[in-house]
Amino acid sequence: MFEHKVLKYKLGWKGFDYPGMEQELNELGSQGWEAVGTLAPSTGNGQALEVVVIMKRARG
Repeated sequence: MFEHKVLKYKLGWKGFDYPGMEQELNELGSQGWEAVGTLAPSTGNGQALEVVVIMKRARG
C-alpha cells in the first residue's frame, strides 16, 4: 500500500522557484517520498500557471 501527496508550485513574478522546488523535493525524498508524475496546467495561450508534482511512498 502507498500514500500519496500532491505538491503545487505557483508561477511567481520571476517565474518558478526551481531551487526551492528542488530543495523541497530532496527533503521529501529523504523521507521516502518519490515523484511519480507531474502536471503543468496551462491557460489558453500555453502559459503554465503552476506545476503539480505527484509523490508516493510506502505506508508503514
